[in-house]
Amino acid sequence: MPGETTSPAGGKSDANNKTLRPITIKQALDATQPYPDASYQIDNQDVNNIVFVGQVRNISTQATNITYKLDDGTGEIEAKLWLVSNDDDSMDISEDAEKDGGKDKNGVEINGYAKVYGHVKALLGSRKVVNTHCVRPLTDINELHFHFLEAAAVHLFFTRGPPPSAGGGSAAGGVGGGLDEAGGGGGVGGNLPTMSSVARRVYTLLKTEPQSNEGLHAQLIAAKLSLPMPDVARAGDELLTAGVIFSTVDEQTWAILEY
Repeated sequence: MPGETTSPAGGKSDANNKTLRPITIKQALDATQPYPDASYQIDNQDVNNIVFVGQVRNISTQATNITYKLDDGTGEIEAKLWLVSNDDDSMDISEDAEKDGGKDKNGVEINGYAKVYGHVKALLGSRKVVNTHCVRPLTDINELHFHFLEAAAVHLFFTRGPPPSAGGGSAAGGVGGGLDEAGGGGGVGGNLPTMSSVARRVYTLLKTEPQSNEGLHAQLIAAKLSLPMPDVARAGDELLTAGVIFSTVDEQTWAILEY
């Protein structure tokens, strides 16, 4: 949970950090180290155990490990599940993955969604991978949406602080409170960060336009607002960076993030 993953910068508490941080693949790729051999940090907070979900693009089986290439719409990364050489069951996983059309013994298959638990590591050239001890298939697509919301909530906690209390009057409006107070076509309210006029128009459309849980695609937004696609793409990047929208089925399909 937010607030439970921190440890003093430069400390030796990594081994004692047993908390699990939900992240996106982009956060793993952007993770930094304050100094060599230090714990990786996301949002300036030490992370040890991480979990993410993604679509399996490839499964590569070798004698010592299975490498999964995963994509969650924010980026692509490899996760390595190391096998014990004298473990017959582990070797069966490798063999089954080749015999079963890209599906391994755990039920993980190419183009399916999987949940990965592990640690961020860097290979030669600073290319990041995840050393995983568990990769399992998603059995309910709602788990994918829940994970993105959970990762966004933790990110907002560390970058903006805890959400306002429920009894705080206008606090219930959260990130989108300004729009609700301004009415359907009004501007973006005071609870939102400063943004460009195009970003405000994109946010307002996402907030007020009837849509599915997947949100709206950038091309549809551009058509509805009569804006050039590059302008909408820049506005989307601005809103994604600000943490007020998130990508859903792909990088250019967005939905409002409310908490």
